[in-house]
Amino acid sequence: MHTRGRGFTLAELVLALAITTVIGLAVTGVAAAVSNFNERAETYYEYLQSGRVAAIRLQEMMRPALLITAASGDNMVVWTNNQTDPNNINVTEVTKVFLDTSTGQLMQRTTVFPDSMSASTKTALDTSLALSTLTSASVATSEPIYAQYDVTRVLARNVQSFDVYPDVSAPLTRLLKFKLVVGADGQTVTQYGAVMLRAPSTAKVSGTTGNYVLN
Repeated sequence: MHTRGRGFTLAELVLALAITTVIGLAVTGVAAAVSNFNERAETYYEYLQSGRVAAIRLQEMMRPALLITAASGDNMVVWTNNQTDPNNINVTEVTKVFLDTSTGQLMQRTTVFPDSMSASTKTALDTSLALSTLTSASVATSEPIYAQYDVTRVLARNVQSFDVYPDVSAPLTRLLKFKLVVGADGQTVTQYGAVMLRAPSTAKVSGTTGNYVLN
């Protein structure tokens, strides 16, 4: 004798549907949370890498430098080499690092004359600069005559703050510490660094604050 199987009642179907819905919502919520976590983790890693790369670039630029002629707040001026005119600071030997607060970018600016420019014109333009002017000049601006030859490099983006801390006031400092905060939307990475000049020319500096000269 065969008996017919009993089908699901309406109440059982509704309950099964409710359970399936709850499970589906839970799975969707977990998937969304995992996706959001991964995105935030990737963004954090990008900020971390950006800060590290900027710190490395700063160290590579500053270690062989001769003088840090200005360093305060979120900017600094560096005499990077002495190849043009011995014992004189020339226009093309100066590198400026500053935070562009309007774009959130840490910038590096150097004057570079094109190869097509005649030697006599380069000599005329690449004049020597008084050390006293480099200890107080704003690094965010450039003289109009040189602006067209400025080469600007972005060291880091999404920069919240950049602070420099010389061991003694420039241009007598041989050690510079810095703090770089990179990030956005409440997610930031702080990168600390320090640079010791390998062959500083601080022994050639004399004078007092605001009136330093290079001997």
